[in-house]
Amino acid sequence: MVFNRILLMSTLAFASLTQAAAAADAPTAVVLDGARAAALAAAVPVFRDKQPDADLANFQIHVHPAEDGSYQVVFEPRQAEGAAPTLGGRTAHGRELNVWIKAADNSLDRIAFAR
Repeated sequence: MVFNRILLMSTLAFASLTQAAAAADAPTAVVLDGARAAALAAAVPVFRDKQPDADLANFQIHVHPAEDGSYQVVFEPRQAEGAAPTLGGRTAHGRELNVWIKAADNSLDRIAFAR
């Protein structure tokens, strides 16, 4: 009886750990309000123009709230597998690019590469 309880408890514990590990590997949903989605949509062509050889899939994108009337969209390159970190926002995948989009009309305000 005691053995069955121990077996059951260890089975349940292992099953919950397996589910947690599987959930950690699964992609999560991203929720953007319409204004940030529009700012991101306006910033992507600027990214493609400034870094035509870069693959957008190798970047993390941050959309910061509108300050001074502009959203800041940051295209942050992921670190390449096995590569050492470097200064200046550059990796083998490309350079970090900051794009500010005007909240009023989703036009380009300014851009800057990380230094």
